[in-house]
Amino acid sequence: MSDMQLTEHVSYELRDRIARVTLTRPEARNALSNAVAEGLVLAVEEIEKDPRVRVVILAGAGPVFCAGGDLKAFASGAFPNADTVHEGLLGLHQSAAPVVAAIQGAAIGYGLGLACACDIRLAAEGTKFQAGFTGIGLSPDSTTSYFLPRLLGLAVATRMMLTNLPMDAEEAHALGFITSVHPAAELATATEELAERLVRMPSGALRRAKELLQASLSHDLEQQVRMELGLILESFATDDFREGVTAFVEKRKPAFETDRG
Repeated sequence: MSDMQLTEHVSYELRDRIARVTLTRPEARNALSNAVAEGLVLAVEEIEKDPRVRVVILAGAGPVFCAGGDLKAFASGAFPNADTVHEGLLGLHQSAAPVVAAIQGAAIGYGLGLACACDIRLAAEGTKFQAGFTGIGLSPDSTTSYFLPRLLGLAVATRMMLTNLPMDAEEAHALGFITSVHPAAELATATEELAERLVRMPSGALRRAKELLQASLSHDLEQQVRMELGLILESFATDDFREGVTAFVEKRKPAFETDRG
């Protein structure tokens, strides 16, 4: 097990092959700071260099997942490094390990971008999702203009961006943005249970699935089929595939033991 405070505002814990990355600025509703942005970059580096990591949980300490930018800091002319902000978001999205977000309270602006960058999102009842940017005179940022049209459809994304009206967890769930909604007291347990299921899955197959799904957004059909062929041929040669087939024939649950392959 490893447990460390990467920066003042981001902690990292690896236990049972699950990396838990937590924003630790609850007094400011986990608003974006240089320490948040830098901490996420460091967390991604830890995840990518450690093959023991099979799943990542991203969470925020306290009652709010992430309320977006630190408007008090913005008012005084202090802005986080934009390159670092985007590097952390891209790193989460491109992680070989599945990333699960546990979202409570609110995910606004940068916080909404964080949620979008994850692979699977769970939310607490009463959570609100809001674009935020246009409400303070900014154009959309933090990957939201890329992900929201793809995850919610252009019409819903446009409504969110132009009106800056919040979306509640129930609507987000109905639209498929959120996998499930839970009482706040049960969110952490539900997230852990999902992460534990993913840990038991074949990590190499999950990595290839992520690659295929992400590439499908820019590929035509012929390109996608070629990529599918290359990756399934790669999969046929793995111990995970042999174990999966053997377990099926023997009528037992498979025991996938490989690290990210």
